[in-house]
Amino acid sequence: MTVTEEIKGRRYRGVSEEVRRTERRQRFIEAGLDVFAERGYHSSTVRSICASAGLTERYFYESFSNSEDLLTAVYKYTVKRLRESTISTFSIPSTSADAMIEAALNSFLTSIHNDPRLARILFVEVLGVSARIDTLYRQAVEEFAGLLNEISQSVVTDQAPMPDRVKSDLLALGLVGAVINLTARWVVMDFKTPQEELVATLKHIFMAVHIGRGGVNAE
Repeated sequence: MTVTEEIKGRRYRGVSEEVRRTERRQRFIEAGLDVFAERGYHSSTVRSICASAGLTERYFYESFSNSEDLLTAVYKYTVKRLRESTISTFSIPSTSADAMIEAALNSFLTSIHNDPRLARILFVEVLGVSARIDTLYRQAVEEFAGLLNEISQSVVTDQAPMPDRVKSDLLALGLVGAVINLTARWVVMDFKTPQEELVATLKHIFMAVHIGRGGVNAE
């Protein structure tokens, strides 16, 4: 074993350097979520993030090149949390597709309501930062649309045939847009609209485009 390999393999209190590096990175992501949500991305500094994480700048630059790098990690982490929360509802047996869709919407909205930091990152802080972040945002929207399209085809068995020029992936993308815009409005208005009303509205939109039972007549 070379000296370099030995140094890389050193363990501190039984924990390898690789594990500790991963843990430090996660601490910065959690700190970024806190600081960006509280102060806003453009008003946050690497120093303030390090203070929140309880780590030095040396460790920050071990994982991230700059604040924008951290913002991408925070955004991906936020999207992953919401995706996993939403997907988990589809593992619960349900008597109908619309009941499962309602459960998924409630799960998504409850996560947003219970942790407003997520809404701040999703709907405010990533907008207009850079072309790189804009691309990341669009990719996340496309991924959610793909997930929605996949789920709808797996849980809906009584769906009417699609008209020839209507594409399910575009419908799913439109639905994601509806969820994003109505949820963002809900957040901006300080959650004044009862969650059950928002869920009912979104579910009605889903039904109307054949994602649930009894869609609109295409003719």
